[in-house]
Amino acid sequence: MNKRIIALVLLSSFLLSACANGGEQTTVATAPSSTETVPTETTETSDTSETPETTEEATTATTTEMPTVPFESVEQPKDAVPPEGYHFVWGDEFDGKELNTEIWNRERHEKGWVNHELQEYKLDEEYAYVKDGNLIIQPTKVVDDNGEVKYYSGRVNTCDKFTVKYGRIEARIKTPEGVGFLPAFWMLPNRGRWPIGGEIDIMEIVGGQEDTVHSTLHYGNPHAMGQGSQKMDVQLSKDYHIYACEWDPEEIRFYIDGVLYHTETEWYSAAAETLKYDYPAPFNKPFYIIFNVAVGGDWPGDPDENTTFDKKAQMRVDWVRVYQKDQ
Repeated sequence: MNKRIIALVLLSSFLLSACANGGEQTTVATAPSSTETVPTETTETSDTSETPETTEEATTATTTEMPTVPFESVEQPKDAVPPEGYHFVWGDEFDGKELNTEIWNRERHEKGWVNHELQEYKLDEEYAYVKDGNLIIQPTKVVDDNGEVKYYSGRVNTCDKFTVKYGRIEARIKTPEGVGFLPAFWMLPNRGRWPIGGEIDIMEIVGGQEDTVHSTLHYGNPHAMGQGSQKMDVQLSKDYHIYACEWDPEEIRFYIDGVLYHTETEWYSAAAETLKYDYPAPFNKPFYIIFNVAVGGDWPGDPDENTTFDKKAQMRVDWVRVYQKDQ
């Protein structure tokens, strides 16, 4: 069993991925009954002591079909080439001067929020901003006057602003270089308890192993997962690559630069022996998009003496695009 599986099975925070609305607070705990509400720019974090009884009640509610968040028409980029049988529906080219907060939320989370990660996710623009046609997520290392080391990073999502159910979701990304980084391009349901609500990891790359991309589905309760990895003959951090998934009702496929390397067709959704949901749950409801760079934690380990927090640490997203199948 690889380190990723061990970390997630033993040390996951059992998150609730419902979006925050109207300034709701984020709630975080580390017991199996814990919940999390994904924050927008103004939300804070607090602890919760939710009981297993209320957890099961919430789980039941989150299986209800949620509508896709409406979005305004976005003009198809000139260089976008829809796959055969698909049409362009949405995207962000990051061509403006700042992050479009009508589409994106910045998240705030404390150090150690999940998987013993070292970074604090901050709302400050310096950790997630738009420049030179890219979304840039910049992890930062700070040493205070007492010699204490702190790490900060950015995490953005489209929760309650753009969601999609089925289709091809892709992004052109240049990932960080250095031990201790974990960049990710992934999706969570607009409503749904983790892990029963599902998670689609389109791209994760472990710092120090920059020749390998990982794609993973998380689901079930107890937690289960299906993961595929592709080792390349190049260091992925040296250039931009296109990471994508094609999500159908009963099959999810993962690609790098147009090459298929992993397919998932089997998963389930269950909260208990007496509470199960029909396949293809949980991957049959709208999900939103997330970009972030974690620092340290159970999977990548801590940064080492060679890890730098300059441009090499940046995750640069040239664009993100979504296509759906023609009717």
